[in-house]
Amino acid sequence: MQPRLSSSRKWTAIPKELTVQIKTVFKQSFQQHIGKGTVLADGRIYPEEILISVGIKQPDQKLKESHWLVSIGYARGKDDVIKLLNTAVDAAGSLFEQLFTSENDYDFPRAWTEVDFEGRKIYVQYSTVNEELEAAADKILGVAEGDDLAKGEWEDLEDAETIKRRLGVADAGEVDLPDEDEDTPAPQPTGPRSKSKKH
Repeated sequence: MQPRLSSSRKWTAIPKELTVQIKTVFKQSFQQHIGKGTVLADGRIYPEEILISVGIKQPDQKLKESHWLVSIGYARGKDDVIKLLNTAVDAAGSLFEQLFTSENDYDFPRAWTEVDFEGRKIYVQYSTVNEELEAAADKILGVAEGDDLAKGEWEDLEDAETIKRRLGVADAGEVDLPDEDEDTPAPQPTGPRSKSKKH
């Protein structure tokens, strides 16, 4: 998962509890389309960019996955990071609605494309790369993800517990996290909603 901004180096992963909630919400919202497929979710917070990736992996498609990546630029101290995280998740939900109602994915952008979502300028990108196979190939070739990236802390934002509390996710010690993408009920974050504008 590569960031959009060249200045995005140091990053903090979104709480694992939030990725579990995203998977659960998407699985429930799009059960008819996902079926026995697996929902994949990841996200990072960079100093000037919020990046969310949500993907669908079907058991009969070993090489292809469908991913929507959403990037939102923000200003520290001015923008509400929690609100923007929810906006990114909502946008991903709306993009998957478009994917599931389209005959094919040929027209979806393979490079970062600016769109308007709920009055906010965001950037979206569609990918069919199997990230697990890609990571395995990189490992074989000796390419370590993040050679030029550094995983940071929550220092310039808020502490992790405050962020998790504002997102409505439980403390890691208070929630039984599934090992895989099981249909485990979990508190739902805001979204996904269908308010996107097609690009």
